[in-house]
Amino acid sequence: MLEDVVNASINGILLGSVYSLIAMGLALIWGVMDVINFAQGDYMMLGAFITYFLFIGLGIDPLLSIPLTFVVVFLTGILTQRFVIDRILEAPLISQIAATFSILLIIRFGAEALIGPYTFRLVTGYADYVIRLGFIILHYTKLLAFIISILTVISLYIFLTRTFLGTAIRATSQNRIAAQLVGVNIGRMYKLAFGIGVGISAIGGALLSTFYPLHPEMGGFFCLLAFVIVVFGGFGSIFGAFFSGIIIGVVQMLSALFVPPTLKDAIAFIIFILVLLFRPTGIFGKGV
Repeated sequence: MLEDVVNASINGILLGSVYSLIAMGLALIWGVMDVINFAQGDYMMLGAFITYFLFIGLGIDPLLSIPLTFVVVFLTGILTQRFVIDRILEAPLISQIAATFSILLIIRFGAEALIGPYTFRLVTGYADYVIRLGFIILHYTKLLAFIISILTVISLYIFLTRTFLGTAIRATSQNRIAAQLVGVNIGRMYKLAFGIGVGISAIGGALLSTFYPLHPEMGGFFCLLAFVIVVFGGFGSIFGAFFSGIIIGVVQMLSALFVPPTLKDAIAFIIFILVLLFRPTGIFGKGV
């Protein structure tokens, strides 16, 4: 039993790090722009399928295609912010929800119209590799996904804390009026925040593509999971979202040992409800 618990916990950490990327992008967009992006999971799906077709069509390894996947979705996000989100920033919350939900439908069913309602699998030469350390079993693809997730988080941290643009984004999140008074271009920060937010989610999709079946409607579940993680970590706290993603991943994997696997996801949503009831600000509170 101990072996199962240890392996489930390790797998939860590896998988949770990928969840974190999707949730961190959602938290960044909310923290800077006060916009709830219901299409976050579908940008992740877009990243997963870009990675898949680069591999199938051009033979580019999924891990090597991550920079290109990020750039494509980042630019898509900037265009979305410029032509859609920017126009509803001052609109009532229901209008923002309707706008991002419409984007969700366009991406999801646009993909389904192009490639069909089918499930795809990306199978690399190392897909079945495992690393054994005594009774601990590490799946090679998940371990690589974890490493890249950590590198992505570190890169984001350095960008937000050690660069002028990153500092400007944080200033915009903390006090927009004060940021404007010192010369920060708020509109530019919004574009960067939305582009980076969905781009990070696309990296999560690229990593998921190496061990998770792909289909056009996969974004729905991961968007819900991202909301659970962001609420747990504190809306607007991107690094709270990272640690919360790890926790949710571990909870999911451990739950599968004690309840039917089909119910393990329900545990995460029960946590979501409990956090809303007893600590609605999350465990880390707000703050990019």
